[in-house]
Amino acid sequence: MRKLVRILLPSLAVLLLIPFAQAQERKYRFEFFAGAGYPIRENFVIGSPQAESPIEGQHVFSWGGQGGVRFGIDGRRYWGQDYSYSYGQNATRLETDFGGFSFTNRVHQASTSILFYPGSLERRVFFPYLTAGVGATWVTVSQRTITESLDPREAGFGPLKSEVIAAFHAGVGARIRLNERFGLRLDARDYMSRALRYGFPKTSTDPTAVVLPVGGAFHQIATTFGLVVHF
Repeated sequence: MRKLVRILLPSLAVLLLIPFAQAQERKYRFEFFAGAGYPIRENFVIGSPQAESPIEGQHVFSWGGQGGVRFGIDGRRYWGQDYSYSYGQNATRLETDFGGFSFTNRVHQASTSILFYPGSLERRVFFPYLTAGVGATWVTVSQRTITESLDPREAGFGPLKSEVIAAFHAGVGARIRLNERFGLRLDARDYMSRALRYGFPKTSTDPTAVVLPVGGAFHQIATTFGLVVHF
């Protein structure tokens, strides 16, 4: 994952400049959108020194609703750019062989994206596109959840914490222009980041430490439908 980030981030930084380098005539839009997020389940194994025998576990999620806003800038032909913010929630559960703990994630996402329109923006009505970008995801948990995570009668996992993680995303979509002022937009993308660990270390040499050994890339699939206002 770290190697992938080191390769992608410099490349994406250059790509983010393309719309402005090529745009001779900029057009602006503002969007309201709503949709759903589908985080992908993560499996993990707690081993030595925290456990004498391996303990298998999983971090499971339900789909969750989300809504947000975008500010967009389009060039004259093939390139555009978005700045987005969204908020959503989803139920989640940390499970091991000895039980589980259910709670709610509150997810804030802010990102910037490039859009490539292979059919060009000179079309009048239908604009399919490819998109990629970077941003940050704030995953917050309530004080009640933190309190319950400390209570051995509830969870006994230890103190969960809110997290901020960097995320890369890529996807596809299409815009439909209804008239000079309004349009519609469909979008689907995969947000990729390191796994959520809620402040717990991945490993520890301390046998009494609480660990959450979830590794690799964490994927959250998001699909949205939006109203576009051109100005």
